[in-house]
Amino acid sequence: MSISSPPPFRRICLISLGCAKNLVDSETMLGSLPPEHFRPTVRMEEADIVVVNTCGFLRSSRREGREAIRRASRWRRRSGGILVVAGCLIQYCGERAGKLFPDADILLGVGEAGSLGRLLTDPDPARLSLRPVPHFPVNEDLPRLVSTPRHWGYLRIADGCDNRCSYCLIPALRGPYRERPPSRILEEARRLADRGARELVLIAQDTARYGRSLPGRRGLDRLLEKLQAIDSLDWIRVLYSHPRHVDSGLLRAVAELPKVCPYLDIPLQHIDDGILKRMGRKIDSRRIREVIDRARELVPGISLRTTLMVGFPGEGESEFEKLAAFIRREKFDHLGVFAYSRERGAAAYRCGPGSPVPLANRRREFLMEVQREVSAARLRLRRGETIEVLIDGPFPEPGSPLMVGRAIFQAPEVDGLVVVEGEGIEAGEMVRVRVTGSSPYDLYGVRIEGS
Repeated sequence: MSISSPPPFRRICLISLGCAKNLVDSETMLGSLPPEHFRPTVRMEEADIVVVNTCGFLRSSRREGREAIRRASRWRRRSGGILVVAGCLIQYCGERAGKLFPDADILLGVGEAGSLGRLLTDPDPARLSLRPVPHFPVNEDLPRLVSTPRHWGYLRIADGCDNRCSYCLIPALRGPYRERPPSRILEEARRLADRGARELVLIAQDTARYGRSLPGRRGLDRLLEKLQAIDSLDWIRVLYSHPRHVDSGLLRAVAELPKVCPYLDIPLQHIDDGILKRMGRKIDSRRIREVIDRARELVPGISLRTTLMVGFPGEGESEFEKLAAFIRREKFDHLGVFAYSRERGAAAYRCGPGSPVPLANRRREFLMEVQREVSAARLRLRRGETIEVLIDGPFPEPGSPLMVGRAIFQAPEVDGLVVVEGEGIEAGEMVRVRVTGSSPYDLYGVRIEGS
């Protein structure tokens, strides 16, 4: 199929799967397209080009990606349009990708997001653009067509990972850890702020590691100080911090810098020392508890989010009960639980399949019920409080007069919401809200007049 001689403009539909890091890749793909030749659309049926940006981290995500590709392939055969398949699934499949996805006109591996515009305007593009070692152009200032609401956006500070946890394919898919220079990050942060962002959400495979290779080894804390100086920002939030790299410098920055949200996302995975060792986490239960205690000591009122894994090889009833007791004791504000997925190519693959799937799912459901009770109790204590809420938009029910937003202790897309009653509220506003009710994960309140 020829993709040369473009008309005045072509409509492009991009389907982005997976995590926030992948969403930034998707935004970079759209940003690489000359706006005079391409227009985005959310409707596949009206598109001339469909891009599926995939995740390849787990079997379940690869299944989701293949199903999205099948839908897009049916669209291509009906419409005769151009199909691009990109991202971690292509990196995972490598040179087999061409045979596995024969309907795709262009295949892009990780790190090739900025090439999409060139490939779609090249009269004779290479069908497969893939590097054996994924490349993230940390020194390039690639444009992004930001897809989040104007009042908040993701800010990627690094890519890749060197932690090499035994269950994880990220180093193989996204390559070694690579940092963006602070100057590039600050330039992009200012652009996002000029666009209207009041909140920036810092992301990487391991944000807390940032800056360890910079002069003086002043890391994420120094970057947060510089971001703090951007006048129009209200909130700066940090996600994805490996507990081994959460140090006193970072915690003091969170405590002392007014714009940095008293919030950290620290994926822990487990609390049993034997499981942690087999996972290759390079941290033990004593150090994990020290990190949590230190965070709560240095940042009074800090909100903590974590992620846990059940069903890993070697997890018996005693190890699982230890994990459940840990959740009850620590009372995290936000928590997610995943069942172990045995991934070919990960070091843990040779340890066997782990717990049977039904058992792992029951354990996951049990822990989520424990967390539901913890979260419900924590949010009940907020009834009667007055909180600041960043409004995201209308309540998702036709004709509803309500709005939804988030408090400083709620990250976008992963945590609960605040449902707000009040007149004349618009997305992007910061309003004061009196909390009148709660559910296990959400708050309800009324706008205080004059805010």
